[in-house]
Amino acid sequence: MAPRMNIDGITPDTLDWTCKVQIVDMSRDRLSLEKKIRFQNLILEDEQEQQIRAVVYGDDIDYYAEKLVLSDTYLISTAMVKVSLPLYGRIIHKFYWVLDKEALIEHVEPHNELEKPLLPPTKLHTTTFASIAHMTPAPNAEIVIIGVVLHSGPSKYAGRTQNRCREVTIVDDQRNQFLITLWDDFGEIEGTELEAQMENGKEFPVILGRNIGVSGYQGKLLKSYPFTVYTLLHDHSVCTCLSLQTRFNSTIRINPTYPQVLELISWY
Repeated sequence: MAPRMNIDGITPDTLDWTCKVQIVDMSRDRLSLEKKIRFQNLILEDEQEQQIRAVVYGDDIDYYAEKLVLSDTYLISTAMVKVSLPLYGRIIHKFYWVLDKEALIEHVEPHNELEKPLLPPTKLHTTTFASIAHMTPAPNAEIVIIGVVLHSGPSKYAGRTQNRCREVTIVDDQRNQFLITLWDDFGEIEGTELEAQMENGKEFPVILGRNIGVSGYQGKLLKSYPFTVYTLLHDHSVCTCLSLQTRFNSTIRINPTYPQVLELISWY
């Protein structure tokens, strides 16, 4: 039997290993920016709360579609281990795993007494809204955010390419607000679910967004927004408004079972 190891002990040179992990995040399958490669990202967390990104490519996505389930626990052996590159988004570990048909993946059943599933995750490295206010928008910068949804706008077309989107206003526990734009299927799927929950009126949902982009807009001041930076140009007030937006590799989860989410729900 392969020796049990934690994520940090596994490198591309480790030939024989088994790691017990939980899937704590899972994206929908996507096409790469070049539209050539179909892929799906997962975040795995081990017993020591160490995390690593795992990727499933091409036809293997269909192969694992019913085998890999968010929040379930698995024993994974001999997956390919590769070096992470900044080109592919926010890095959470210096390596990442490729899960193909050659990897050995054993599902840990919920009521298994000999091999118990891992407890629900608690580890989150989020960027505070106050910190975002001092960030400079950058094309490759990606952050993790958590916030209470105050308003979910209607679906509309926007941007230079007139893509479909939905604008959502979120707030943190310091009452700082940000606008986040849910583009394309995020607006259609998560946006529609948020709208339904808001119309239900029982509670304000909380969203957890990973790989979220920070964007800025400069123009003549028409109204005041949260986290707006003002400058003077030829005696006219000009503003730089920071906002958030989903990207092709983002994930949005609504009311996930993290302690931080429960605290926000209780606070608001």
